[in-house]
Amino acid sequence: MFYSEINKIIEAGLTRDTEKVKNYSKLLAEKLKDDGEIKAHDRILNLLKNKYSPNIGAENLVATPVDNESRLDILEITNEKLNFDLILSPYVKAKLEEFEKYIKNIDIMLENGIESNMSLLLYGEPGCGKTSIAYYLAEKLKFPLVIAKLDTMISSLLGNTSKNIKKIFDYSKRNPCILFLDEFDAIAKSRSDEHENGELKRVVNGLLQNIDDYSKNNILIAATNHHNLLDSAIWRRFDYIINIPNPEIDEIKETINSILKKTNITNDFILDDKKENILVSLLYGYSYSTIKTILQNTIKKSIINKKNNIRFIDILFEIFYFKKNGNFNNKDLINYLCKHGVSQKQTSEYLNISTRQVRNNIIDKE
Repeated sequence: MFYSEINKIIEAGLTRDTEKVKNYSKLLAEKLKDDGEIKAHDRILNLLKNKYSPNIGAENLVATPVDNESRLDILEITNEKLNFDLILSPYVKAKLEEFEKYIKNIDIMLENGIESNMSLLLYGEPGCGKTSIAYYLAEKLKFPLVIAKLDTMISSLLGNTSKNIKKIFDYSKRNPCILFLDEFDAIAKSRSDEHENGELKRVVNGLLQNIDDYSKNNILIAATNHHNLLDSAIWRRFDYIINIPNPEIDEIKETINSILKKTNITNDFILDDKKENILVSLLYGYSYSTIKTILQNTIKKSIINKKNNIRFIDILFEIFYFKKNGNFNNKDLINYLCKHGVSQKQTSEYLNISTRQVRNNIIDKE
């Protein structure tokens, strides 16, 4: 009497349609319960409960969909792990932990009348760690990360963009994963924008419908650098919304130490609070990505020049070079170094000029 449900479960499994497997399994469980098979009913539901914590490899997922116009993939699948420490503010860490626990306890939530909405929206300036967070959560929740490739998903034929959006959601529903929509504002722009045409507004309408359907049973993460461009209805689709700020003083110190401790090169300032505080103050306001770039450029230069020590002045120079975008003269640099605690002698040795030249270029302070 259960042949119909069993056949449909097998068919859905062979086509990797996890949504149908789940639905027909629940239907089978209810029929077993009605027939007095309580243990069989409970076993099926217990199996379904574990569906949010599988150890699924990206290699086990089926081929990704392509854009009909370009024939290029519109999704990228990865099981890549973070190869660096993810440093975040205590608030962001707490909110991510809350989201992770919510996903892992989704069945208990449902049993207590909490509607399922497994969606997370991250917003903040470029380089603040939004993409890294998506990789981090995929690793913690043991799901492959499926990344929408917006450069190919947004077709020159606008009708194809709507089709591509539907393809990525349909694919992700059939294959257990975390769907990650980076640069989310590209497809979720406000429909009240008078510069957008009707087709683009229909794209947003379709996106909203897909999010509603998808996030009930599947994990969605979206990220944007331009949250002010998002359609107002987008915000209501996400149960978890986190602003990812640039690092504060403690996070900057932690970032500096984390990057430098991985090198075999010594430094002369980590144990010097005054020097460390100067560097932190100069890096304040920058993103994690920018701080990482400045420090790694310092390390690379040390390796290239076959030095085994990173000096305070080396990082000061890289910060100055970044601020000026390489456009400066020696007078600017001399005054910058001396202003931030470098002696005239050290400056002259660093620039390979005389101490007298350094002194002549210093702007007297009133």
